[in-house]
Amino acid sequence: MVLAGGKSSRFGSNKLWAPLRGEQLLSFLVRRLASNFPTFVVFKNPAPFYHLRALGAELLVEPFDDYSPLYGLLTGLRQVKAGQLLFLPGDAPFVRPSILELFTKLFPPPAVVKENGRLHSLFTLLSKEHLPAVEEALKKGIHRLSELHRLLGSREVPFTLLKPLDYGGVSLLNLNRVGDYLEAASSGIN
Repeated sequence: MVLAGGKSSRFGSNKLWAPLRGEQLLSFLVRRLASNFPTFVVFKNPAPFYHLRALGAELLVEPFDDYSPLYGLLTGLRQVKAGQLLFLPGDAPFVRPSILELFTKLFPPPAVVKENGRLHSLFTLLSKEHLPAVEEALKKGIHRLSELHRLLGSREVPFTLLKPLDYGGVSLLNLNRVGDYLEAASSGIN
């Protein structure tokens, strides 16, 4: 399993450092995942997050200067030995491990979660065989995950199929903006 972080442009600062339930947002998520799955975190600069290794995460360095979620996918597909990888955004701290397990068991890659007509583009399952397609997309200047999913013909998995394990849909809650974060941090979501 690989978590990919971004620039936090909509948040205004590095949201992965934001405090959540007594620890960093990313630490909260890694603690939740690493006890259930092999967890890898992709970074441009992992130094501020070395403490995640104590939680069971392996840190992967993304060797690209530009920012693109496809670089995170490419890094994971190149560096992790597993045959298939489930990619998640680093700003989705409430994802339920049971949802991830069901998603990876029921749906072969490439697969992406869809809810109410919206793709959750980084909640995606890929296999090693998709590595050349990701490389080719980047060579063509494609950086949008939705475009990659179109090129791969990714199976769009309706969240309604996973919802019995997460009726509130908190697994898909991304803390993209400060308002999202403040609402989640003050709620009783676990």
